[in-house]
Amino acid sequence: MMRRKKGWMNLKIAKITEETWDTKTFYFIDADDNEHAFDYIAGQYLTFRYDGISDKPIVRSYTMSSSPCEKAFSACTIKRVEGGLISNWMCDELKEGDILKARGPIGRFVFNPEKCHKNLVMVGAGSGVTPFISILREYADCLGTDGAPETMTLLVAYRSKKDLICWDVLESLQNKPGIKVITTLTREDAQAEGFWYGRPSTEMLDKAVDGQYDNTTFLTCGPEALMTMVVEHAISKGVEKEHAQTESFF
Repeated sequence: MMRRKKGWMNLKIAKITEETWDTKTFYFIDADDNEHAFDYIAGQYLTFRYDGISDKPIVRSYTMSSSPCEKAFSACTIKRVEGGLISNWMCDELKEGDILKARGPIGRFVFNPEKCHKNLVMVGAGSGVTPFISILREYADCLGTDGAPETMTLLVAYRSKKDLICWDVLESLQNKPGIKVITTLTREDAQAEGFWYGRPSTEMLDKAVDGQYDNTTFLTCGPEALMTMVVEHAISKGVEKEHAQTESFF
């Protein structure tokens, strides 16, 4: 049986790690018993409520970047947004031991073995990589088994090498059978180091999937222009509309 709590729950910050100069990962446990707080599906998100920051409560949603298999904790990776009240407050003010109110997890931006094709292609940009980090972590060691994809391809865009969110995870997965991780930089040319260069495009997407669109489900998370490009191009290649899914908190 999945562990879930109804309504708002108290989560304690067990650990905070710096991913990049403007991004941190927050690890949560149940504040009531210091145990694993809840079960979830890779790709789902939590909704947090912040009291006392403004005149009225503020809510924000963040996707888990941890794997559901990691029972000791759950984690969200949060990037500062210019002018963003909550993202900056979290990165500047929160410390280990602090308590946050959250509810969930919820969300359908997941690999559903009953509805998705066996080949999974994920396209993201910046902090839009977080649901894909969770999905990659969840299925990396069980590809081809019941309930898992057969292959996973990630195309993710960052501005430069200093913006590589969760790079340790992506780098560790690059050579795993059945997994392809492609990182493109939009403001730094590091092709000599194995990175692609430029914003994701239809040509880049064709290259990432080797022109193979059959039996493939696409998930994309990021700026609206990116998601529109991915969905429209996938559909133009014969991918069914229900197999080109989007998620956005931008």
